[in-house]
Amino acid sequence: MVFHKGINVSLLTYRRFLLAMGVLITQLLVGAAGQAQNTGIYSADLLAMQGRWIRTDAPYVIELRHSKTDMLEAFYFNPRPIHVEKTETAQKDGFQYVMIELRDLNYEGSIYLLHYNREHDALSGIYIHGATGQRFQVNFSRKTSP
Repeated sequence: MVFHKGINVSLLTYRRFLLAMGVLITQLLVGAAGQAQNTGIYSADLLAMQGRWIRTDAPYVIELRHSKTDMLEAFYFNPRPIHVEKTETAQKDGFQYVMIELRDLNYEGSIYLLHYNREHDALSGIYIHGATGQRFQVNFSRKTSP
């Protein structure tokens, strides 16, 4: 068992998750036609993903909300607003994913690739730093109103 932030996950499940993340990153970054695109906001997981999320290891905030074009739109704060170039969603193997590409000073080409865990109402995945290519395992919990 892998113990991650209080969640028990079998090693096989964890490896499948990492493999799916790698496949999805490739699809999203290369733009494979029809495989990774913004799906409608109407799926249950996309509706549940809306809200403000705070990274568990730092005061970084992602806000996900329904856009005027019926897509999921991301906003990023660290703590000041950072420009989000692109937000894409995809479903794979029963998981709902969101890719958030940042384009701002010190964030050029940085990417979050997260999946929604309905059971724990959490977002988790990886952050790829655009300048260095370093990857970091990240988790976000829902930010509740004070």
